Amino acid sequence: MELPSFLYDLTGEGDKPSLEYANEIFSMLEVSKVHKKQVLLHLGEVADCIFIVKSGILKGSIIDEFGNLHTVRFIADGNVMASMYSFIDQKPSELQITCVEAGEVLCFKYQDFEYMSKLYSGLSPAFHKIMLKRYHDMVDEKSRMISHDATTRYLKFIERYDRIVDRLPLKEIASFLGIRQQSLSRLRGKIDETKA
Repeated sequence: MELPSFLYDLTGEGDKPSLEYANEIFSMLEVSKVHKKQVLLHLGEVADCIFIVKSGILKGSIIDEFGNLHTVRFIADGNVMASMYSFIDQKPSELQITCVEAGEVLCFKYQDFEYMSKLYSGLSPAFHKIMLKRYHDMVDEKSRMISHDATTRYLKFIERYDRIVDRLPLKEIASFLGIRQQSLSRLRGKIDETKA
């Protein structure tokens, strides 16, 4: 597998690590097989890993005041998921990471992050910048979703996750969109009718 795009994002000018550092990080990563419905990070646990998906699909979920989990993000092959604030600050996570589809993930461990940070002082700020941007992108996406009706939310979801939408169970999509599974089934039926 080639260097993941996440590590390429760390390279560049100024306070960013070099490609050499990114390759060194990549060489440290452990590959783990993951199973469907396996929880990689539970709510309240301290994040010890940044997960880079080699194959499969992960989802990130948060909990509301009533104790219900809500999916906020899906990632698939070649992308990255972490509870970044928990990872960097070693504090309890407010994000749960679960496997939607079996596959393999690369794990960048916190102890390796600490080691690399001592070697290169620019690593931590570079991580903060990347993860802050990813967080803002996720918040923007969810806030845009909330402001639309269910049909528009679903169509935008298909557009955003076109590469994996056929691999996602209906209940996962419904959770992300904030609607009931039955409502989503009816919605898809109507959309299919208009396409026919």
